[in-house]
Amino acid sequence: MAELDLLTFGRLSLDLYALEEGPKASVRSFGAFIGGNPLNVAVGAARLGLRAGLVSAVGQDPVGEFVLERLRGEGVEVQHVLVKPGRRTPAVVLFREGGTYPLTFYREGAADWEISLEDVEGIPVEATRVLFISGTALAREPSRSAAFALAERARNAGVQVFLDLDLRPDQWHDPRAYGVVLRSFLPLVEVAIGNEKEARALRARGIRLVAHQASEPEVEGDLDRAIGEVLGAGVEAFVVKGGERGSGVWLRSGESLWVPGFPVERPVTPLGAGDAFAAGLVWARLQGLSWGDALRVGNACGAIVVGRLGCGEFSPYREELLGFLRERGVHVD
Repeated sequence: MAELDLLTFGRLSLDLYALEEGPKASVRSFGAFIGGNPLNVAVGAARLGLRAGLVSAVGQDPVGEFVLERLRGEGVEVQHVLVKPGRRTPAVVLFREGGTYPLTFYREGAADWEISLEDVEGIPVEATRVLFISGTALAREPSRSAAFALAERARNAGVQVFLDLDLRPDQWHDPRAYGVVLRSFLPLVEVAIGNEKEARALRARGIRLVAHQASEPEVEGDLDRAIGEVLGAGVEAFVVKGGERGSGVWLRSGESLWVPGFPVERPVTPLGAGDAFAAGLVWARLQGLSWGDALRVGNACGAIVVGRLGCGEFSPYREELLGFLRERGVHVD
């Protein structure tokens, strides 16, 4: 029996979200949450009932203590969240202004990028069912090599490897390196997840940030070619998130499927919805659900979080998710 259902690897942060919507200079209060793609997925999966753990690192600072305590409260295994003296626990600040959501990342000296090959040697990745890697973990060394090492061990042990493309262009020394590095990682991956921009960025003609929209860059590229290239690298399934339009999966066998999303009456912010989607997708696949039902679950998790101000800590619990689906005539349990 596996020790964990899910082990995620990569970045974490203190998230400061503006509680007021309007010009940046007028904001006087922020909510303090925890975030980062692999952290959010671990929290979301734990809320759905999976035994989830996180491989990451914090600084020897009060912010790191805050993050660890919040993770423990969510039931996430933090045994493999390291403390790196001399490094800092990252932070992210979000404003909400005129229908945009400018993000500012504070990752100078980020502790999670310092996870080394030595650090991951003792992590029992062979005793989990799914290893989930964040694409940003591949942006720098030594985290990049540590991710490759864990993924190699996982594949050799028959553990499913999921890759979230997690494009954050400003976290790479050159945005073009994103595609080069992730393409080299794909042969270790069984399931890749990303939105359409992240997919095109795998071999982009251009990537441009607009007004600090680190989560929504402008990307020029061919989506169909990107999907074909991902599957050609040996990936069994490429899941593409389409926001309010829903999500789809392209399988190496040649099949594809698109499932419409659920309408959201009062959206608050799209941030965190994609991570909730990924948590729901992993949960559903580990329950043995079909790809169609797994996409419906992911869409539902994303729709729930879109109506809330926050990420992982606002993901649905299992009964809330199933109730949301039942109200819409979908039964997956």
